[in-house]
Amino acid sequence: MGGAAASRQRRSWWSPSAWPISVVVTSVAFGVGLVKVVTTFGSPYYHYGDQAVLASRVGDAMRFHVELGPYSRFGWSHPGPALFYLQAPVYSLSDTNPRSLFFGSLLINGLCLVAAVLVVRRFAGEWSARWTVGVLGVVLLALGANAIETFWNPYLEASAVLLVMVLTAAAIAGSGLSVIGVAVVGSYVVQTDVGTTPLVGVLAVGAVIGYLVQLLVRRGRHGRVDGPARRWAAPLVSGLGVAVVAVAWLPPLLQQVRGHPGNLSALYDFFTNPTTTAAKYGPTHTLKAAWAVVANATTAVPGGNLSATASMTTATAGRQQMLVAWAGLAVVGLVWAGWRRRWFAFGLSLTTLVGLAVAVIAVERIVGPIGDYLAFWMELLPVPAVVALGVLAVEGRQHRAAAPGPGDEGSPTGTRWWRLVLAWAMAAILVLPVGLVGWQLERGSALVDSPGNLEIPQLTGFTVAHLRQASGTHVLVVIGNADRWPEATGLVLQLSQDGYHPTVQPAWGFMFTARYVAGSATQAQVVLTDGVPGAPPGASGLSQTFSRGDVPTTATFVPVPASGSPPG
Repeated sequence: MGGAAASRQRRSWWSPSAWPISVVVTSVAFGVGLVKVVTTFGSPYYHYGDQAVLASRVGDAMRFHVELGPYSRFGWSHPGPALFYLQAPVYSLSDTNPRSLFFGSLLINGLCLVAAVLVVRRFAGEWSARWTVGVLGVVLLALGANAIETFWNPYLEASAVLLVMVLTAAAIAGSGLSVIGVAVVGSYVVQTDVGTTPLVGVLAVGAVIGYLVQLLVRRGRHGRVDGPARRWAAPLVSGLGVAVVAVAWLPPLLQQVRGHPGNLSALYDFFTNPTTTAAKYGPTHTLKAAWAVVANATTAVPGGNLSATASMTTATAGRQQMLVAWAGLAVVGLVWAGWRRRWFAFGLSLTTLVGLAVAVIAVERIVGPIGDYLAFWMELLPVPAVVALGVLAVEGRQHRAAAPGPGDEGSPTGTRWWRLVLAWAMAAILVLPVGLVGWQLERGSALVDSPGNLEIPQLTGFTVAHLRQASGTHVLVVIGNADRWPEATGLVLQLSQDGYHPTVQPAWGFMFTARYVAGSATQAQVVLTDGVPGAPPGASGLSQTFSRGDVPTTATFVPVPASGSPPG
C-alpha cells in the first residue's frame, strides 16, 4: 500500500498536469506587459478624444464625483461608473500619470483572462486550462497588444465578457458562487457598455437556471450539496459579492433619482422608442447587416483584423462561413457534452451559441453607422466553444490514461518516460502562444511607445501663457469646428491637471460632466478651429496655428474685456 501511495506521489510530482503552468504563464505574460508600461511612465503622453474624456472621469472618480459610465454620442451615458473606479487607484497612486491608464487597462484585461483560466482549471483540470491558454494566446496574437492595453471602454469589455461566459458555464455545472460571479463581472460589463445588456441578461438567467437544476439533482442524489467546511465560506463570499453589486449600482440609481431626466430613464426611452430614435439618429440595421457585423467581429482568427476603414456591415464569404463554423462547433460541443454529461463543457458550448445569436439581435438594434468599436466585445465569443472541445478531448484522454498499459507497472513513476516527455512537450506547445503574447507586450505596442497627440501640449502652453498674462484660471474652451473636439478634450484634461478650471459649451455637456459645462459668468475663451499653417485668423499675438496633429488646429485666445462684459 505504501509503495502504491509513493508511486502516485511520484507520478503526481512528475506529471505536467500537476503543475499550474497555465496560470503561471498567463500571469507572467501580463506581468511582463505591466512592467513594460511602468518603464514608460517617465515619458510624456497626451490623451485626446474619447480617452481624454474618460481620463477626466477617472480623475473625478478619485474624488467620488462620478455616477455614470462612459458617454455616448446619443446624448446619454452608459449605465454605471465601474470602469472609472477600477482605474482610479492606479491613477491616483501614479499621481495621475497618463500612462498609468494603460497599466490599469492591461491589469483589468489580464485579471479577467487569468480568472477565466482559473475557473477552467477548477472545473476541468490543468490540461484543459492549458488548452484554454493556447486558444487565448492565438486569439490575442491575432488581435494585437493594443487590444488589451488600450485605455478605451470598447477595448475593456471582451475579456470581461469571456469571464462572464466561463462563470456561466461553471454555474451550469453546479457552482453557486459562479452565479454571484456572473452578477459581479456582468455588472461591470453592462455599466461599461449598455450594448452587452442582452447577452449578460440571458447568461445571468441561464446561470441561475443551470445552478438550480444542478442543485435539485444533487439534493435528490446525495441529500446535501456542500460539505461542512463550505457552510460558512459560501455564504460569506456570496454576501460579499452581493454587497459589491449593490455598491456598483448605487451611483447610477442616485443619479436617476436626482437627475432631470435621469440617465436610466434616457436609456429606457432611447431603446423603447425605436421609431423616434431612428428618425433622429438613423435607421436600425437588417438581419443581413447584423450577421455581417458579427462575422467580421468574431473572425480575427483566422481572418485577421479588419482595417479601420472597412465596412462592418459587409462580410466576405469566408468570414460568414467561419461564423457558421463557430456555431457548428458549439452545437458539436453541446451534443458531445450532453451525451457524456459533462456540464461545464456543455455550459461553455451553450454560451458561445447563445452569445452569437444574441450578438446578431443586439446589432440589429444599433442606430446609425456601425463602427468597429461597437463590436469589439464580440471578439472572444467563439472561445468558450473551442475550449469546450478541448475539455471534452482532454477528459477522454484522462479516462484512457487512467487504465495502465502493458509495461507501465514496472516504471518507477507509474508510466513510461517517453510519455512524460511527450506530455511536457505538449504542455509547452499549448502555452507557447501566451508566451509570445508576453514577448509582444514586452516589445511594446505602437500605443505605448507613442507620445499621444503632440498638439495638446502646444495648445496647453499657448492657453496657459495667455491666462497667466490675464491673471486668470477660468477659461471656456470653445469648439469652433465640430472636428476639433478631440483636441478640445485633450486641452480640457491637461488644463485641469495643471490646476486651471476649463469649461465647455453647454452643447457639449453630453460628453463632459456637468462640472465642465460653462455657466453664465464671463470667462476668457480659447477658440479651436481648423487652421492653415502660416495664416492664423484673429488679432496678432492672440492666435496661433499648430500642425503636429493630422489636421492643423488654430487656437485663438479671447481675454475677458476690462469692462467685464462678455467677449464679442
